[in-house]
Amino acid sequence: MKILVFIKQVADTEARILIKSDKKSLEIENKYNMNFFDEFAVEEAIKIKEKSKETTVAVCTYGPKRAVEALRTAIAMGVDQAFLLENNNLNGDDPLITAKILAGFAKQEGFDFILCGRQAIDDESSNIGVMVAEFLGIPHVSSIMKLDIIDEKKALVESEIEGGRETIEVQLPALFTVQKGMNEPRVPLITGVMKAMKANIPFIDPYSLGLTREMIDTCAAKTNVLCYEAPQERPPVRIIEGNTPEEKVKGLITILKEEAKVL
Repeated sequence: MKILVFIKQVADTEARILIKSDKKSLEIENKYNMNFFDEFAVEEAIKIKEKSKETTVAVCTYGPKRAVEALRTAIAMGVDQAFLLENNNLNGDDPLITAKILAGFAKQEGFDFILCGRQAIDDESSNIGVMVAEFLGIPHVSSIMKLDIIDEKKALVESEIEGGRETIEVQLPALFTVQKGMNEPRVPLITGVMKAMKANIPFIDPYSLGLTREMIDTCAAKTNVLCYEAPQERPPVRIIEGNTPEEKVKGLITILKEEAKVL
């Protein structure tokens, strides 16, 4: 059985992000890592692999050359292969183009099923997995919390729905997006880190996947960034004076009545 995992390299949540003067691009501090939800997808694939010696796991990302570091993290965790689909001179942000390229790679590489994170924490679009499944013509289930492989043709998944969970039997091949809480992603051992540092990761030109220029160049994008705007600044914290809790409560009530006018 072959498992394919799609991941994305995103800016670290503590990285400094500034809006450039054109308001259409960002200046991001050089702190990147694997997307939070993708870690659960990689971990689940490795757990399945550990139960079956005949299972292999390949991980792939579409992005710039620096995204190879996210792939090395996956190798350190225990995947067998990693591939980087370079987005040089291509739109790296449009979900439709990304999905076409990932689907093209999946067709070329072959798979029994695909895993990916529920969403990327940078754009929060949650579109990629669903669109890849549609391009491949395979079933998909989103935000799964449990995955049991019955045999080579069937899987049993549990997914979140409004007010509860549902269990679905799915014909393979299929694509599943993974939710937080499905497992606990492992911390790579030093031996895995050393293996990842030495690993040869192929760089693949998306045009080699049987995709025409009209399908994936910038003109094919369906989204366009009009501008970025910084969030509104929070008002400064105000400390209510008072020597005792009772005095502070009275001060708060006075402010709510006379200044905020909510009482």
